[in-house]
Amino acid sequence: MTIKKFKTIYFIYNADGGLLNEIKYWINKNLLKKKTSCELCDISHSKIFARSEWLQFIKELKKEYKVEVLHRNEIPERILEKNYAFPCVIGETEHDLTEIIDSISFSGFRKTEGVKELHEKLFEKVA
Repeated sequence: MTIKKFKTIYFIYNADGGLLNEIKYWINKNLLKKKTSCELCDISHSKIFARSEWLQFIKELKKEYKVEVLHRNEIPERILEKNYAFPCVIGETEHDLTEIIDSISFSGFRKTEGVKELHEKLFEKVA
């Protein structure tokens, strides 16, 4: 397998960004117990705040890559055109976009160990 040098890594939530959308998502998930699901949200956030291990993980990644954490409504057109299922992790090289971790893989992550599992899976693919 050829190792691709990614210039940007995109983490894409299966939820819309913006304060009102985030409040609506939180209420639907935590109060109304709707089947609202974004496994990346579960990995990166506790009920209210971003997990410290998530913030540390992103900080470490930014030492080597440009990192973008995006919601569905913030995705650049060149990524939308690929019709990826969310959540996912996308790597961008000089010439192409590659799905590093797909939405099906996210469903297998455990919330409590999710950042560790995500870290391992990501570096398994990019290193």
